[in-house]
Amino acid sequence: MKRHIFLIPAILILAACSDNAADGPMSLTPDYSDITIPCNIAPLNFRVNGASDFTVSVEGSNGSYEFKGRRGLVSFGLGKWHSMLETEKGNTLNVCVKASASGKEPFERKFTWTVSPDSIDAYLSYRLIEPAYEVWNEIQIEERCLEDFSTRLLADNASIDQSCMNCHVTNGNGTSFMHIRGSRGGTVLNRNGQVSKISTATDRTGGGVYGDISPDGRYGVFTTADITFAIHSRTDMRMEVYDKRSDLVVIDFDNLTAADSPATSGSEYQETFPCFSANGHIIYFCRAQSFQQPDSTASMHYDIAAVQFDPETGKMGDTVKTLIRGGENLSFSHLKVSPDGRWLMATVATYGTFPVWHPESELWLIDLKEHSVDIMPETNAYGADTYHSWSRNSRWVVFASKRDDMVYGRPYIVHIDGQGHAGKAFVLPQRDPVMYTSTMKSFNMPELYPAREDYGSRSISRLYDSSDIRPVIYR
Repeated sequence: MKRHIFLIPAILILAACSDNAADGPMSLTPDYSDITIPCNIAPLNFRVNGASDFTVSVEGSNGSYEFKGRRGLVSFGLGKWHSMLETEKGNTLNVCVKASASGKEPFERKFTWTVSPDSIDAYLSYRLIEPAYEVWNEIQIEERCLEDFSTRLLADNASIDQSCMNCHVTNGNGTSFMHIRGSRGGTVLNRNGQVSKISTATDRTGGGVYGDISPDGRYGVFTTADITFAIHSRTDMRMEVYDKRSDLVVIDFDNLTAADSPATSGSEYQETFPCFSANGHIIYFCRAQSFQQPDSTASMHYDIAAVQFDPETGKMGDTVKTLIRGGENLSFSHLKVSPDGRWLMATVATYGTFPVWHPESELWLIDLKEHSVDIMPETNAYGADTYHSWSRNSRWVVFASKRDDMVYGRPYIVHIDGQGHAGKAFVLPQRDPVMYTSTMKSFNMPELYPAREDYGSRSISRLYDSSDIRPVIYR
């Protein structure tokens, strides 16, 4: 039965433990046992640690499938793998791994894969960045096809004067943006295949930071914030990022105008991490009473709030409604509404607005119809689960997790069924899973979308070098 906690001001944070223990003298990496997988996902290649020879047998409702491993790696052929998933769509596969090695006891591991008929969006972007986050001179934004292992660079700051780049955000329907800092920077806007550089700062409002795009692609809603960071003296929390001030602004991408509201501006509260509802008529965001920073950072507990939005006028309403209050050991961030409008997912931490370095951070799923919360115990693990993104069919979420080593964020995938039940998460498959331990980068802010982007890193380099930047005007 699904576990719900109704919307009350104080809710305890629970963290599930990671289950990555080795099975005797030999073990599997990654842990792909007993999971639900998309019917179009790339092969779940894994390693049998300590094995020399092994076989993988898969029993489905419509056939049996045999695979062999070499040098500890099982690498499923792409064609055979996708044929198996298509044949067994909707079925549960029984997987058996048998391995041997000189001087070791024989190894056998059995588990299941449930092949969901729900496909996942074919593309994923993420920012590759040093895990400490204060190092920003080597950053790439990469696009990965989830149906195979192909990747390409959307942006590389080696070609733009090592300028900092914020992550790629898309509405999955023809509109996307990313922020580029530096002397010739701006916000790269892709609107229906037309890529341009705009300046989101106006004479009345600051530049856009965290943001989201309306379902029709016309509007972007942004935090305008003065962001800074501090290094923790605690060994379990390396870094804290906080806002000295923060408000909300809406930008009309078609007319390049900006509008704010007294309800989401001013010094009494700090607003951040806005997102649009599925119909575009509500803006959800996180809000906390403003305190002196950084002395009172631990007292910043962000609520989930909402304000009406009129797509005809591009204006926010003048009344803020609080949906869930933060409080002691409870602070919300990273809001994202499912495209079907049923669910709102949030990151939860004990305080503040930068949960990436809070090991207790986890994901909660809010039912906007039944007004209840699922704390997703099957999905969360200790080590900071943050930065999530929905697939267009509202059945899959990709999020960044540090559960493996508490340092490097990696993209994890989880299925959300029609009743909102979230299952066990699994790490994004790679051609060789050792890639995660050989690449000294975090996969930051994963973003799902159905079709490849219209530009690449060369286009971004040319745009950065160009002096053509379009201003946004306050109205």
